[in-house]
Amino acid sequence: MKYERRIEIPKKELEKFYYKENKSSYKIGKIYKCSFQTISNRMKEYGMEPLPRSIIQSKYKKKNFSENKTEKAYIIGFRLGDLNVYKTTKHSKVIVVRCHTTKMEQVEIMQALFCKYGQVSCKENKKTASYHINCFLNESFNFLLPKVDRVEDWISKDNNYSMAFASGYIDAEGNVGVYDGRARFKIDSYDKNIIFWFYKWFLKNDIFCPKPAKIAVKNQIYNQKFGYKYNKDLWRIRVSKQESLLILLNLIKKYLMHKKRIKDLNLCLKNLYGRKNKRY
Repeated sequence: MKYERRIEIPKKELEKFYYKENKSSYKIGKIYKCSFQTISNRMKEYGMEPLPRSIIQSKYKKKNFSENKTEKAYIIGFRLGDLNVYKTTKHSKVIVVRCHTTKMEQVEIMQALFCKYGQVSCKENKKTASYHINCFLNESFNFLLPKVDRVEDWISKDNNYSMAFASGYIDAEGNVGVYDGRARFKIDSYDKNIIFWFYKWFLKNDIFCPKPAKIAVKNQIYNQKFGYKYNKDLWRIRVSKQESLLILLNLIKKYLMHKKRIKDLNLCLKNLYGRKNKRY
């Protein structure tokens, strides 16, 4: 019986072609003059994790992040509030930023933030009236990988960066509106340390408000019909005083991107200035 000669493919070379250069097993097979199946077999032998086909076949160029710190602060705030960020494998050079939302405004923010840096895909689920957004970025966006309940020092030490961070987080998690004829602001979040960061930042800017309060506890059911529970303790910070709201809204209006949040902010300012004028 005649046996075919085994094609030797060094592991380091295979990892370089596959993970660094994003070549498919078919293209690598052409280099070694063998079938894609042979390449797949060697990958299994070496314990190499396969990348998603969408990333391997992607022809979209990815650009490095601008390193603009104001933009970075906003993106970090928005990420900590609403985004899922990960690498498909430890070897992957691609950062995937995901969001599932029922709001078109969120889709528009994702496109505005990331389309200049990489591929942004959006799929609509008509049954649930929701959207799945996926952004494929390069490793210059590694700063988005950590999901931490804290605000970095470089943001806290600069009030412009703090405003940008706060705006990103508010676009994701905040609530601004006029209720019962009065402007209101609140954030409900599991991120206790970030909520208390807002409290300190507010006081630093003469925005006076009650100390953050725990409004629900972990595993408390909030939807009896479906048995939905809170994953963690839920915290709230709110601002209701007229002068404090004016300061807060004027601080963040420059950096907000969420169209409904901007519309609601302007309605709040109209309400606040209207109430202020009535006093004189």
